Amino acid sequence: MKIAFYAPVKPPDHHIPSGDRLIGQNIVKALELSGADVTVASRYISYSKRNSDEVLERKKEGALERVDRIVERLSNSSPDLFLTYHPYCKAPDWIGPRVAAAFEIPYVTIEAAHTGQGFENGGDQWKKWRDEAQSEFKKADLHLCFKPTDKDYLLHALGPDTPVDDIPIFIDTSADANAQPVAHPTHWRPNVPVIFTAAMMRPGKKTENFKIIADALKPLQALNWNLVIAGSGPEEAVVRELFAPFAADRILFTGGIEHEDVMAHLAKADVFFWPGWKEPIGMVYLEAQSQGVPVVASKSMGVPLVVKHGVSGLLTPEDDTKELSENLSKLLSHPVLRKDLSQSARDYVRAHHSIEAASRELMSKLQAVLTS
Repeated sequence: MKIAFYAPVKPPDHHIPSGDRLIGQNIVKALELSGADVTVASRYISYSKRNSDEVLERKKEGALERVDRIVERLSNSSPDLFLTYHPYCKAPDWIGPRVAAAFEIPYVTIEAAHTGQGFENGGDQWKKWRDEAQSEFKKADLHLCFKPTDKDYLLHALGPDTPVDDIPIFIDTSADANAQPVAHPTHWRPNVPVIFTAAMMRPGKKTENFKIIADALKPLQALNWNLVIAGSGPEEAVVRELFAPFAADRILFTGGIEHEDVMAHLAKADVFFWPGWKEPIGMVYLEAQSQGVPVVASKSMGVPLVVKHGVSGLLTPEDDTKELSENLSKLLSHPVLRKDLSQSARDYVRAHHSIEAASRELMSKLQAVLTS
């Protein structure tokens, strides 16, 4: 099967690491694992942080200008199907439906979604963008959904007969199986649990999650632990200030690091702690668990889809920082519990979120679209 692939938020070979990029890369790997011939149809980014009409028109015009060139380029080896990952109101897909129509092939989306932002003051600041995205959603022959909330949204927005189906969230663990542990600061004592967390330091929910981490750690300063914080961004100074009350010699800021370095830190960590407040999915949870690192997080949005309470980590109700702190204390204080969750976390990812299983299921659903 020849598949034209497009990710309007960020192409899979983008230079900036992110969850979106990782999922896009994993989708391409999963397709190729099943023998598909995958071509990145376009690297055009329709995503916008601003919802102005002027930006909308410019983004749409830029996408439409590329359609004919994409069709011409792909015509030498015509695709059988067009697959778009993560179109939504901040990143409408104006390319996929038109290229699919030109070749008279099915158009399929993965994680077509919407944003919960922009509804302040009783209005919908992204309405025009949302309307554009939904107009293109209607042209899809199938929507594959990672999350039940996305499925519900599509059925509500587009109608009960909208073709939707589920697909598991997955990662490729083979590339990270031999991650080499990173060296920690020499003054850190051995056998002291290491907490690892990683995220871009951006305004909004990312910074809020870092604040929750700091608040949860404040009651635990008498316990033995060290903390590694990976990431950088415009709010780095704010994040560093959040952790200023803690002893500086127990905290390591790595700055922005590459994916292999994240995996190296995970290979040495004892606990992965990211609250996940308003977290759509959180691929790093699966990466941590695949390395045998139990998770402490909240039951927020997409987190319970990738972390199983009592099996691969400990989850708390959203906004309950006190219980979040207590769960972290349990893992820091009980090495046997950490060991048990470490092994079951690995087993959980292999059984439920492996790229091998997802590859078979994904291709089965795409083949069904081709033959329908």
